[in-house]
Amino acid sequence: MQFSNINYNLYKSFLVVFETRNISKAAELLYISQPAVSHNIKELEKQLGIQLFYKKANGMNATSEAEILYKYISSAFNSIWKGELTISDMAELKTGIVKIGIPSYLSVLYLSDIITEFRKFHPNIKIEIVSKPTLDLTNMLQTQNIDVLIDSQPIAIEKGKTEVKYLKSFSHCFITTNKFYVDKRVGVDTINSMPLIISSNSSEEIKQLKACVSDLKINPIIEAWTAESVLKLVKKENGIGYIQEDYVKEEIENGSLKKFDINFTLPKLDIYCGYITDTLAYASKKFIEWIISKG
Repeated sequence: MQFSNINYNLYKSFLVVFETRNISKAAELLYISQPAVSHNIKELEKQLGIQLFYKKANGMNATSEAEILYKYISSAFNSIWKGELTISDMAELKTGIVKIGIPSYLSVLYLSDIITEFRKFHPNIKIEIVSKPTLDLTNMLQTQNIDVLIDSQPIAIEKGKTEVKYLKSFSHCFITTNKFYVDKRVGVDTINSMPLIISSNSSEEIKQLKACVSDLKINPIIEAWTAESVLKLVKKENGIGYIQEDYVKEEIENGSLKKFDINFTLPKLDIYCGYITDTLAYASKKFIEWIISKG
């Protein structure tokens, strides 16, 4: 890329004089003195080696060289102005995009309320959600194809200056319809005897469940991949579901689903966000600040 050594302000004076054809008017618009405008024009002519204007009775006339120069300089200044305007809009969150990576079993429960509330304040920010396995999302983060990764621990980012922040913890429960419900406190053996529906055997929530309750037989009749699918399949009486309790709070309260009263402890799932700090755009920074504040 080639750069000019000519002072930016000289071209600024040239543009205003060209458009007004009047030194005093240009000085007024530029908030500088008339002698300063005249000096800038003479200095620019000297550095370019051409005459740009000549005086007439009621103002200034532009030379043919000035006409040619104006086309290039006005275009350049317009590009600069548009760039400044775009950056200003981004800084005020009038435009921008946030790309979020999150495993599918978390996305519906965690993101829907967060994004809805964020967009009330920043409706022009575009949100893209990518749901893939954690390893794929980590690679996408490191190659800057997503801005932030939301997942349960561990989040391991190997490239760039990174941050990992705690967001919140989810409690889980076993739910079902009346078809499979047992109206008493139950143990691991009762749950083992039921047809089980989970998100995925490879998900972090199931890994933690296996580690915490070693006697529990995780042999699902259906792996549904999303909390939404688990819920729908349970409502269709396909079996019992292992799911985040907040996600089915309304159904439990209104009695359309039953929560098992169990005599063993289920693990809580801690949720974190990971991001590379030195590559974040302004909109992404603000979104991350938002989710950290909301937890």
